Parts: sequence; structure tokens; C-alpha cells
Amino acid sequence: MISKPKNGYDLLKKLSFLLLILLVFSMHVKAVRNDSFFLQNNTGLDFMNGYYKIEIIEIGKPGDMPFVKVKLITGGLEKQYYLRENEDPSINTEPFNKINLNSSFITQTVTKITVEYPDTWSTPANYTVEIPVVAEKIPNIILTKSADRTEIDKGDVVEFKIVVENTGNGTAYNLSLSENLPSGFTKAQGSKFPPAIPEELKAGGRLELLFALKAVEPGLYNIEPAIVKYGSNSAQSNSLSITILDEKEEKSNLSTVITLDKDSIFTGESVKVTVKITNNGNASAESVLIEGTLQKGIEAAEGDLRQVYKKIDQGESEEYFATLKAVENGNFSIKLKTSYSDDSTGFFSSSDPVIVTEKEKNYLHFLIPAILIMAGIALFIMKRHREYSF
Repeated sequence: MISKPKNGYDLLKKLSFLLLILLVFSMHVKAVRNDSFFLQNNTGLDFMNGYYKIEIIEIGKPGDMPFVKVKLITGGLEKQYYLRENEDPSINTEPFNKINLNSSFITQTVTKITVEYPDTWSTPANYTVEIPVVAEKIPNIILTKSADRTEIDKGDVVEFKIVVENTGNGTAYNLSLSENLPSGFTKAQGSKFPPAIPEELKAGGRLELLFALKAVEPGLYNIEPAIVKYGSNSAQSNSLSITILDEKEEKSNLSTVITLDKDSIFTGESVKVTVKITNNGNASAESVLIEGTLQKGIEAAEGDLRQVYKKIDQGESEEYFATLKAVENGNFSIKLKTSYSDDSTGFFSSSDPVIVTEKEKNYLHFLIPAILIMAGIALFIMKRHREYSF
């Protein structure tokens, strides 16, 4: 017996139930795509014009543990993950969990990345990651050499200074200094030569290296530049010219000046003598002796032209006086010899001449009394003659 087909109402119920089952199943199954890509370091995949990006920022294969470092970018956020061969990195953090990643092949330069992403996304575009240009850190050493004096005496010590400046933007490493001992100089006691220099100098850093040298030979000398090496670079300072003068001799130098208060006198008159001794040297004069012999016709009336001084310091003077009397007419000058520790032979000094003339005799002093006597005698005779005439 053939059964009758069910009515339309039952058929509709079956179809509705089937659609409900399909709807529930579709809510639990998500449609995805699964693609693989071979990527190099600093390359990336761009999904939906920047909606989601995957960038390879490092591929490493140290020993038997190769890895890939990736950066995921979406919604203005970034997060980094490490992928190892055939391992799931467990990307479960919002909003990065829109995809799944896996790496099945890693070399030192290339990795195979498998990406599982929604099938509503279009195939990603490959791109090269722009690496920010970081300014290279480059040191730049500048050297300046100076001296506290450029003209010195033999035996003097001159101080030098080397200024080391790093005007670059990077640290200078492995610094070493080359400084040659110049001719005409020797190392000064208590000073290290060449001076020590630190092994590194940071950007903007400044050093002052000091040393001292003693001048030993007179002449004009060129002080060669100092050289500082750092890494594969080097810097050179300026040179200097220094004059070494011959050593000053420490010696006294006396001068004697004799002056008279008159240049013309009569015999029997006196003249005052001033003797001044001055030390024009750069050391004290010791055992100073001034002596001399008077010329005939003139003699000492007061004081003594011979004098002795134990010491006359540099720049100092000694002065003494004497009075001389002329006993004969003529031209006379005072001549004295000065000897001392630095000149035992001595030297002579003379005054300007003085002229001595004979004093004229005044005969009136004798004539007038004689005339008066004679006049008195004459008057007496005349008076007696008158008396006898009467």
C-alpha cells in the first residue's frame, strides 16, 4: 500500500529545521585563508591597505635555535613576536589575534611564513620596511698646543699645555699621544713627559694635558705638533717657536764719577771733591777699593780720597767727600782707581781739570804806609828848618 505524501505543512517544518541547523553551524565555523610567503629581513606583508601589517625585523640562526622576530601592526598599535620553526606563537591578544602565524623554514636571510587570515581579506601586498636613518656617531678630535712663554733664558723651565677637544657626536676610543722631546730642552724635574692621556673621550669632552721642559741650549727652536690617534683617525696640533736666550751672567759693574765744586781757584784756595760709586751690574760688588795719588801742587785739606767698602749691592750707590787745597799754580785733575771683586785689575776715573792761578800781590798795602812815613819825615824836617831860621 502506497502511503500518502505528507502535507505541505510538514515539509515546511523539515526545511525550517534544516536551515536552523545550517545557521547554527555557520556561527561556529569561520571562513579563513591559509597562504605561505617567503620573506627576507626588513620586508613585510600589507593586508587591506594598511589595515593589518606583518614586518620581518630580524632573522637569526644562532646554533640550532633559529628564530624570526616579527612586528604586527594594526589599529595604530604594534606588538613583537618571536617565531620558531613549526611553533605557534599564540597570538591571542586583541587586536592582533585577527591572524595566526607559523614559520616552517628559517635560514640566515630568508624565512617561510604561513599566515592564516580571514577569507574576506584580499591577498596581501609585499613591501620593503623603511629603516630609520640614524646619524652615525663620529668623533672629531681637535688639538691646541700652547706655552706660558715663547722667549726664555737658558736654565729656565717653560710650561706647555695641550688641549684635546672632541667636537664630534661620538666617543673617541683608544686615544694615544705622540709628543717628541724638542731640541734645546730636557725633561723638567717633577713633570711627566710625555703626558698621559685617557683611552677615551666622549662627544663634547675636553682634556688639558700639562708638562714642563727645561731650556738647556740657547737658540731658536721649533716645537713640533703633538699627534693624537683614535681608532683609525688622528689629529695634529699647531707647532710653536721658542727662543732660548743665553744665560745671564751674574756680575757686578761699578762706575766712579768725580766732580769738583769749582773749575778755577787761586793758590791757597780749596776745592771740594765729590766721589760717587754706582753698581750698574746684576750682582753685588764686594771688597770695593777707591784710591789714587794727588798731583804735585795740590794737597788734601780735609777728608781722604782713599775709601774701602765691604759691599755695594746691585743698583745701589755710595758717595763720599774731600777738600783739597792748591799750593801751586797750574792745571790739575783728580784721578782715582776703583777695584772690586769682579774687577781686581780695576779702572781709572778722572775729574774735569781745575785751573789754579797765582794770586796777584797788592803793592798798595806796602806803598801807602811807606808814603805816609816818608811824608811824616818830610814834614818833620820842614818844621825843624823853620824853627832854626828864626
